[in-house]
Amino acid sequence: MLIIPIENKPEWSRPPVITIGLILANLLIFLLYQGNDSAIAQDAARIYQQHQLLELEREHFLDYSRTAHPELQDELTNLSKAERDAYVMRGIFVDRGFDRYLQDGWQNFRITIPEAHADWPEHRRAFEEQRNRLSSIEGGMTPAEAKPFTFISSQFLHGGWDHLFGNMVFLFLFGFTLERVLRPHVYLGMYLASGLAANVLHLAFNHDSYVPVVGASGAISGLMGMYLALYRLRKIRFFYTVFVYFGEFRAPALFILPLWLAKELYGHFFTETNIAYWAHIGGLLAGAGMMLLARKTQQEFSEVQEEKIQDDVNEQKLKRIQQAMTALDFPKAKMLARQACEQQPLDPRPWRLRYDLAKSQPQSKEFHETVFAVLKQFVARETPYVTWKPGIEDILQQYRQLHPHTPALTGNISLALAYKYWQANAIKPAETFLLRAQQQGVNNPAMGKLCAQMAQYYQQNQQLEKAKTFAGLSRRSD
Repeated sequence: MLIIPIENKPEWSRPPVITIGLILANLLIFLLYQGNDSAIAQDAARIYQQHQLLELEREHFLDYSRTAHPELQDELTNLSKAERDAYVMRGIFVDRGFDRYLQDGWQNFRITIPEAHADWPEHRRAFEEQRNRLSSIEGGMTPAEAKPFTFISSQFLHGGWDHLFGNMVFLFLFGFTLERVLRPHVYLGMYLASGLAANVLHLAFNHDSYVPVVGASGAISGLMGMYLALYRLRKIRFFYTVFVYFGEFRAPALFILPLWLAKELYGHFFTETNIAYWAHIGGLLAGAGMMLLARKTQQEFSEVQEEKIQDDVNEQKLKRIQQAMTALDFPKAKMLARQACEQQPLDPRPWRLRYDLAKSQPQSKEFHETVFAVLKQFVARETPYVTWKPGIEDILQQYRQLHPHTPALTGNISLALAYKYWQANAIKPAETFLLRAQQQGVNNPAMGKLCAQMAQYYQQNQQLEKAKTFAGLSRRSD
């Protein structure tokens, strides 16, 4: 059974740099560092065979396996000698618990070293030194002899291409969303902390194991826990597969956390695999816990989600207006456009649709009233200049062409436009509309104040004639 969230799509306008960096790091380590494992293993096997250590260790390993691997005893009795030797050779190579078994046996005289093979321990040590250069042993986290750096290094090692590919797919699926929400260094820290927690929990339940743990699965489980805790009780989309069946469903995000935990616990208690289920559980719990404690991040994410929901609602409103226009139902389109302008006054799109609808009758009173309403909203203090500017310039140009006398451009609107452009450091249009306001007879303190500011600007820029003109206008307005 597989359940993964599919709520978001990657946004390449803001690429997940840390996530991509982690993927590249894992890939390069697998190719450049772990790529040497095959040669190292061959050299270790050559040393083992060269000194005929199998003849000395075969029976000892079979005795050891009766305690260490009792579940395999029935299988061993049904093997031929060649098959049993192959099993023993493979077991000796990968089972480092047998290394300790031999060393304890020699030290406590439970295992006698034949006089003819007094160099057995020396040859065994040479074999172990070479074999222990394997990436999984050198950099993996081995519970029975855990080293501090391996709690991190093990997160960047993998057991094969399929292991690497599967982990990197999930790293990208969860990473691109979380990196966008968290600050890069916080995201990286929480990723590594999840992997660390995963290794700690695995160590707690397998403290005497000599099987090294490798892979980014624990850290990625942490990302999964973070993702669910980030969305909490919001319903999001999930994709699932159960045997040959697959599909989608929506559910509150945190409801999936116990399901994932149950899946890992079932795998640990009822399946026979080399998967570190406790590491997955440790990562999941650590990731979810850290995200639930990140209150500020939760609040910021909630605000973004609310804005996104509102944007989707606004998009639907615009779509309905355009559908009514396509169906030539202009009364309905005008009504919907007016409603949208009232409900989302800072969004220039419904205002533009409202203007386009009124423009179909340029001689009507409604057209001038609509232009006046659009300009009045543009000059409002809270209206964002940058998003409105292109549309307003286009509307003003069209309006001048349709009506050279521009009745909607009253003196007060012209003065307000001059202030809007002046505040945006658009000097030329500010001057144009200020002079227009003066020609229309506007004479008030606001007019005088803006004229004085413009006179000072031109004085500083050595445009003395213009400075003199606006200084005069300022005095007449006082």
